[in-house]
Amino acid sequence: PGTGNPETPYTFEMPKWQEMKEGLVIPAIPVREQVEGWEGGYRPGRNPTFKKFSTRTMRPVVDFEKCTKCTLCWLQCPDSCFDITPDGLYDANMQACCGCGVCEAVCPVENCITMVNETAFPDNASQWEAWQKDKDGYRTWVQEVITNRPSRSHGFSHVTQYKQELAEMRKTEAAG
Repeated sequence: PGTGNPETPYTFEMPKWQEMKEGLVIPAIPVREQVEGWEGGYRPGRNPTFKKFSTRTMRPVVDFEKCTKCTLCWLQCPDSCFDITPDGLYDANMQACCGCGVCEAVCPVENCITMVNETAFPDNASQWEAWQKDKDGYRTWVQEVITNRPSRSHGFSHVTQYKQELAEMRKTEAAG
């Protein structure tokens, strides 16, 4: 008792309920924002400080030539990580992606979105921008990354694995 720094490190000035305006709207994350250099494209609003990629072990690789622009990846992504490009394609923003694989699971086009081990990537650069710069090079890179991808270090390695494991468990239980 009586030792230590007596100063208060910080204080919050909180208004009393009587001082608040009726129907006060507190600004939140914007619904959408423009992407610099992308005329016509935009990205959904995101928390600018929370970066989910730090816990990611898998990431989506998008084959833009197979994309039908169905919007399912964009609508179903729990992190709103897909930016809408000026040509209407969906580029996974690696700053927001947590690597859950929902986009791969909902995509109706086979091998349009493929989850690949995080170790195959040196950075979080835009795949769409790489595709725009060199479509042939990007196509070669996609095939190489998908073909040589290491398996998942944990969790599910393919979309139907959970159903298969349940079926195997039921067989084991039935066998006694």
